[in-house]
Order: sequence, then C-alpha cells, then structure tokens
Amino acid sequence: MKILFKIGLVLLIGLCNLSAVSASRAAPAPTAAQQAVDQENIAQDESLKSVCFSKADLEGLESCKKLVFQDRSDSRVWNQLGRIYYALESYGEAYLSFKYATALRTDYAIAWANACAALNQLQDYERALSACDKSLELVSASETSDDERIVAWNNKAIVLYFLGRYQESLDALDNTLSIKPDNLEAKLNRILVLHALAHEKPSKDNNFVL
Repeated sequence: MKILFKIGLVLLIGLCNLSAVSASRAAPAPTAAQQAVDQENIAQDESLKSVCFSKADLEGLESCKKLVFQDRSDSRVWNQLGRIYYALESYGEAYLSFKYATALRTDYAIAWANACAALNQLQDYERALSACDKSLELVSASETSDDERIVAWNNKAIVLYFLGRYQESLDALDNTLSIKPDNLEAKLNRILVLHALAHEKPSKDNNFVL
C-alpha cells in the first residue's frame, strides 16, 4: 500500500511539471469546434462532481475515480473518494485517499481527521492519534467550522479509548461537548468511556459512534 502511495506522488509531481511547461507556451485561440468540445467536457465534469459529492455508494465511487483520473490535483475529490471508501468499509483505500488529499494540501484539517478515523478502523492507533493531533493543530491555528473541530476531537477520543487512555479520551469528548453541548455522538461515546473508566478495561467491541 505504501508503494502505491509513493507511485501516486511521483505521478502527481510529473503532472505538475507538465502543466508548468505547457503554461509557459502561448496557446492558440480555440476554434468554434474546440469551444464546443470544451463546453461538453465541462458539463460532463460537473455531472461527475454532482454524483461524486452526493452519493456514498458504488456510483459515487466510480464518479470520484473518474475525476481523479482526469485531474489528480484536486484534494477535495480525494477526500470525498476516501469518505466513500470509508462508507463502503474499504478502510485501507479510504486511508490512502485521505493521505493523498493531505499530501496535496497539508493544511486540510478535515482530511487529517478523516485519515485518523480510517487508521483507527485499521487498528493503527498510534498513527491515527498523530493524524488527529495534526488536524487539531490545524483547526486551532485557523478559522474553521465547529463541525471540523467536533470531528477531530471526537475521533481523537475514540483512538485514545482503544489505546486504553480513558481519562484523556473523556477529556477529548468534553472538548467536543464544549463546542456543541447537544452533540449526540459525543454524549453516547462519553457513556462508553465512563463505563471503561469505572471498570478499567477496554471493550472488545467497537461500539463508538463515528
């Protein structure tokens, strides 16, 4: 899986270099026929984006894959591709997609939080924790939506739980609830963490709400 990711990065650098070269040359004025083709391509791209960003199923997956095949430099599409893979329980592919999104845009806080969730499902808890910490570092240093902060804190709480660090997990959930006191997922997760604290042993079942 690491090899595939490195190959992807090499291809991305290659595409960037090619676009830089082509941009330096004077392009001829498009003909009427070329303009018609361009308009058709734009319409097709918009249709693919509509399906990619609205459906977390196989149809959405295929649309997102077509988009990244056409343009590997759109971090938002890579993040959405990861979300669909995650929904389909393909966590390895989800992580690679989120990782690609963060490689393209290192300050993509929600993609880091999503990578944390995927790594958690892969039981790679230490790397998941690092991804969540990176997301929280980014959201604290910029003006982001409360939703992004909630996702990052909630995901970190879940990772800490599986690392057996229950008090830290509880603190993370309290941070989530300080942002949105009526967040149902955080409330449910907090009950599980309190139960673990009372019994001081990790649950074998993943009952958390992601």
